[in-house]
Amino acid sequence: MKLFQIILCMPVFLLQAKGILTCQENIMINDSLATQASILEVDAEYYSGNNQKFTMGEYSIAVEPEMSGIYSKTKEKLMGERIVTDVTKAFSFSVCGNTTDTAEVYSEEVYRTNIYHPNAVLENFLLEESTSTKFKSFAAWITFKGDSSTTWTLYVPERKGNDNKFIFEMLLTDGVKYINVTSVSSDMYFDYSHPLKSMLKMPAMGFEFFDNGKSICAVQYDTGAANSFDMGQKQSFGCKAWMDQQLDPKTRLVMASAMAMLVLLRNPYMAMSE
Repeated sequence: MKLFQIILCMPVFLLQAKGILTCQENIMINDSLATQASILEVDAEYYSGNNQKFTMGEYSIAVEPEMSGIYSKTKEKLMGERIVTDVTKAFSFSVCGNTTDTAEVYSEEVYRTNIYHPNAVLENFLLEESTSTKFKSFAAWITFKGDSSTTWTLYVPERKGNDNKFIFEMLLTDGVKYINVTSVSSDMYFDYSHPLKSMLKMPAMGFEFFDNGKSICAVQYDTGAANSFDMGQKQSFGCKAWMDQQLDPKTRLVMASAMAMLVLLRNPYMAMSE
């Protein structure tokens, strides 16, 4: 299947510290979506704190403050003690479009930290503790305000590849319809192991949604280019979305909610979770 790549001619940004020019690119999306999609521009403000509002095309997103929870348990080991801590980061937001429907979204992202305290082998000969943190799970729930009959769930059944590349396979479902969400970029063959190439320019990153093999929407959360943003000025922060114009209004609202969630998870300037 051929892919369609849209390249933005403007703007071009100057990396002042290194005197290097980089050009923004868009993620590569399927031809079928590119030919019949409406583009949803993101309009947000550079902010500090967790209360945030932004728009994605005709959709208005209002974010509630972030919540966190910590659950710990200790396991005794023969050679020491292991403390297992699960940290849950959660936030919610609402999405309003041109219709009377409003979507409400709640998410939880869980990371597990293991701290191992080894016992001393000899007196006065202490061993250093070791710590490791690992992604455990993520899920988001999308409902319609005033209507509890349908709940859409976005979750990560499997995480693939190098964590630094943010490679995900996600699933969005209401229990009847199953939509696959795949990580995409502007350069499928980008060499992340090359330090100079990675320093100069990273590929644009995003996700594409497939309903029974058909691409129905896509969202870009990072251009990969070096950007200069102004405090208090509305801007896209490198984000934009594509939506199939043939989708019905309620499906469009669900897709917009899921894409807004991914922007809030992954865009470095708007991220609600680390």
